[in-house]
Amino acid sequence: MREARLSYSWLWLWEECSPYIFLSLNELCLAIFMIMMESLFSDGINGLAFVVYEHVISTVLLSLLAFFLERRRPPLTFKIVSYAFLLGLLQVTLCQMLLTVALQFISSTYESVALNLVPSIVFLLALLFGQEKLSFPTINGQAKVWGLAFSAAGAVTIVLWKGPLIFKEAFSAGFHGTSNGIIGGIMIVVGILATSFWNIAVAHVVKIYPSELSLTAMMSFFGTVQTAVITAIAIASSSWKLKWEGGLTMLTLLLGGVVVTGLSYYVMAWSIKKRGPVFTTAFKPLLVLFSFLLQTFALGSFVHLGSVVGAVFVVIGQYLLLWGKAKDFEKTRLNANGTINSPLIQ
Repeated sequence: MREARLSYSWLWLWEECSPYIFLSLNELCLAIFMIMMESLFSDGINGLAFVVYEHVISTVLLSLLAFFLERRRPPLTFKIVSYAFLLGLLQVTLCQMLLTVALQFISSTYESVALNLVPSIVFLLALLFGQEKLSFPTINGQAKVWGLAFSAAGAVTIVLWKGPLIFKEAFSAGFHGTSNGIIGGIMIVVGILATSFWNIAVAHVVKIYPSELSLTAMMSFFGTVQTAVITAIAIASSSWKLKWEGGLTMLTLLLGGVVVTGLSYYVMAWSIKKRGPVFTTAFKPLLVLFSFLLQTFALGSFVHLGSVVGAVFVVIGQYLLLWGKAKDFEKTRLNANGTINSPLIQ
């Protein structure tokens, strides 16, 4: 009896903590990937071709996982296939392709800060589509609003305010008012809007087709086909060649295909199904924090007070938003249990 109770406790703890662990690791891997991609692009590798190769790997991986792990899945209809095509268009073609190519024009630091807008946009869209409820007078509602505000303020602070020098010299924001900088900025805006709508759409689709692996595999397949067609039209055949010297290209390709655009799609769809789109995108501010830490300690970039203050703001905002969402989730679960048990009580 004691062993069974202990096993149940560990199972419950893992059930509660797994979304936090997986989504945090997802942002860490994305921060590493963005820095590696920025380095590859400086060597002349074409971003469009890289996106296609990356998603071929992710499609193969997700398809194999879906085949072996989801033997029982709902019947496939034209409606579900259409949804998968749309999700691939939003997340792969309009988001991943544009955000990856944007790294050829702006720095990964600037892009990671811009992605911090995703939680706020998803939160507003979730309110608009009725997937999220906001009661500002309650402490939960205030925690979510102030959490978003602190996270956005911290991300902007890291980039725009240097402050006194702490260790050495701070890295630049990476955005300049040149034509290339403007092109990169437009790509980021479109990519952010696309992934925001993707999060809202996934929350709806997983309710009618709850096989997340199969859904993400189809989404990745359609996105790969779409990006391949665009790339074939946009670049010369010689640009499809990658440089394999040193092993960085292969390592980046595997990290992107297996983790960032493979398992990451499944983790996000799974998390959206369990906790909703607002909770899932609430981890985006960690991308700024991880990018800052990697730039500072791994790459030897320099640190100003503004970066430290901004990182603290991001952590505070992250905690407030997740605390508010956790309270909402706990309240929903208690209400569900009350509804189930109410006939017995009566």
